[in-house]
Amino acid sequence: MLFIQVILPVFVIVGAGYLLQRRLQLDLRPLTDSSLFLFTPALVLASLLRHELATAQFGRFLLFMLAYTAVMAGLAVLLARGCGCAGDTTRALVLSTALMNVGNFGLPLVMFAYGPAALSISVLTFVLFSIALGTFAIIVAQDQTGLAEATRNMLRIPIFHATVLALACKAVGWQPPEFMLRPVELLGQAAVPLMLTLLGMQLARVRIGNGWGFCSLATGLRLVAGPLVGMMLAAWLDISGLPRKVLILQTSTPSAVLTLLYAVRYNTRPDLVSGTILLSTLLSAISLTVLLYLLG
Repeated sequence: MLFIQVILPVFVIVGAGYLLQRRLQLDLRPLTDSSLFLFTPALVLASLLRHELATAQFGRFLLFMLAYTAVMAGLAVLLARGCGCAGDTTRALVLSTALMNVGNFGLPLVMFAYGPAALSISVLTFVLFSIALGTFAIIVAQDQTGLAEATRNMLRIPIFHATVLALACKAVGWQPPEFMLRPVELLGQAAVPLMLTLLGMQLARVRIGNGWGFCSLATGLRLVAGPLVGMMLAAWLDISGLPRKVLILQTSTPSAVLTLLYAVRYNTRPDLVSGTILLSTLLSAISLTVLLYLLG
């Protein structure tokens, strides 16, 4: 029943986007920009303004993000060295395993699994891990220390500004009036189905070439080691209840689609990264169903 009620609706929408793209071959740039610059920031802003979030919880979530990214990246590097991978292949493995699809996939998954009560937690997780996607991922893809440039790229995305604005409003105790908040909420409601549709459309362009060995290894690390690392870190940071379930579930999602853009831009084995994204997304139907049963 968990598969039918939680996992299947996600894949139905992803499949609709996949079929749409295969049929019409649409330009994804306008839809991607609309999601990135309008609908998703609106979702972040409305969710953080509507729901209370303790400062202590924010600090633990931030520490979780930093530790999780570091541990998964470290595991990927150690595994790549053990297999004798070249530099660009090692970077591709880090991109494919340390960074997961907390947005397009994770937000809708949590909403279907735990309902509106988990929305602010999942949005905060998405925002924090977007920092890693907007900085760490770019540095890895470039194979150089480009923190300043990566930070500038992050500041160009309104998601960051929406987070800062919402936290500032919380800090001073100001809640925007309903006539301002309602249009923002309506825009945010379009973000979740658009994210899933875009994921399906992006997957329609992905192919697995001759990198089955790499893709299988990376997928195993993402879908098996990822949840285990999340559980250990949640226990270490004393995160329990619904926040624990949301954190573990969101960080157990398939490889992030955004990393493919970086891999293409900086020629970091995009064939291997794209193959891992496709394979991990397909197999996550099984791994996430099992995980939901374990989480309860």
